[in-house]
Amino acid sequence: MRLRAILSIIILTVYGFYAFAASAGENTVRAKIGIQISSGGAVEKAKSRDTLGTGDLLRIYVHPEANAYVYVVHSDLAEATLLNMVEQKIQSSTLVMPSLLDYYQVDGKSSQETFTIICSPVALSQMAGLVKNGSLPHDQWVKIETGLVQKGKIDLSESAEKPFALAGNVREMGSAGNSDSFAGGLQIFSGKGLLVKKYEFAVKKQ
Repeated sequence: MRLRAILSIIILTVYGFYAFAASAGENTVRAKIGIQISSGGAVEKAKSRDTLGTGDLLRIYVHPEANAYVYVVHSDLAEATLLNMVEQKIQSSTLVMPSLLDYYQVDGKSSQETFTIICSPVALSQMAGLVKNGSLPHDQWVKIETGLVQKGKIDLSESAEKPFALAGNVREMGSAGNSDSFAGGLQIFSGKGLLVKKYEFAVKKQ
C-alpha cells in the first residue's frame, strides 16, 4: 500500500509537470523578427542595442508563428508613433516594413531611435490610445511599453527555441511581393502571453 501510494504520487507529479509544460507552451507567443541596417553600402542585422549614423537605412521584418496582432512602434525622445498594426495570419507571409524596395531613413534629429515590435494573439487594450491617435507623448508610451514587457516576460529556463518554418513568401507593406534572403535568417523571439521585442539605437551624427 505504501509503495502504491508513492507510485501514485510520482505519477501525479509527472503528469502535473507535463500538464504545466503543455499549458506554458500554449501561452508562449513566438515570432521571427529582425531589423536590417544598410549603412554606406554595407548591409547587416541589427542588434537589440546598436549604433546608427545619420542617413542610415532600416527595414523591419516580422513573422509570427501563429495568428497574431502585430504592432510596430517607433519612438524617439519626444514622441511614439504607430507605424503599423495588422492582424497577421499564420498562413500569411513575412511582414516587411516599409517595403522590400524602401527603407526608413535616420534623420539625425534625435540622439535615440527605438523600434518596438509587439505580437499578441488578441488585440491589446493598452494599445487602443496609440491605435486611435497614431501617436503618444514619449513618457506616456514608455509606461505602456514597460507594462507590456513585464507582462510578456518569459522565464529564462523556458527560452530554448525550436525552429519553425516560414509560411508563404515575404509580404511587403504597399508593393508587390519579392523574395528576400534576409528573411530566411531571422531570429526567433518568445514571450509569455504576448511578445515584445525592442530595438534601441543610439544615433551618431555625422
